[in-house]
This record gives sequence, structure tokens and C-alpha cells, in this order.
Amino acid sequence: MDVVKSLKPGKNGTKRFVERYGDDLIAVRYRHDAEKQISYTTIELIVERKHKPPKTRTQPARQPTALVLVRIGFHKKDMQLAVKQAGGKWQPEQRAWLLNYKAAVQLGLQERIINN
Repeated sequence: MDVVKSLKPGKNGTKRFVERYGDDLIAVRYRHDAEKQISYTTIELIVERKHKPPKTRTQPARQPTALVLVRIGFHKKDMQLAVKQAGGKWQPEQRAWLLNYKAAVQLGLQERIINN
């Protein structure tokens, strides 16, 4: 099937569909099937609208040597030991571990980085 015309709502040839479908109408297309000698009228409609939640702010690109704070629960002793072995230092004021970004990524702690 070949598309003969594609029209936006409000143009001649779409008015009866605009009356029927209103703001949900996106486009009206006239198609022709040369083999069967049949003309088709198709419409594109909006069938659902949803509010899209705002995008979460992604972490800015960081230098591998940049220092970041990582929050680790007190009961996660294995994770704390791994951070210590990677050169991390406990920061009691922030209740978080300070280590370089590259080490945090290597340990899989990106989700635990505190935005500072």
C-alpha cells in the first residue's frame, strides 16, 4: 500500500475525524492498494497519556582521582573492609567513607556515592 496523502488535523480531508476524535487525532493518511484497486483512510490516534516523572539527575562526569563520599551501613563490614583496602578513610563528621572515584566504581559503589 502506498501513502497518497498524510494530513495534519484541521486540513481539508481531516475535519470529520477531528470532530470525532478531537485532540487525540495526530494524522490522517490516505493509502492506495494498486493491486486490489482499493483506497484506505487510516488515522493515527493518541490512546494513552501519562505524566512522565522528571529525569533523575545523573552523576556528573568525574575524574578518576576525584575524592567522593560513599555511604555504607555499619553492618556492612565486608564492604567497609574493601573500601579500607582501596585506600578509603572514614569521615566521622559526614558518617561516610572518603575514597577516589575510580576505586568506588571498581567496588561497584556508584549508587552509594553521596552528592556533595
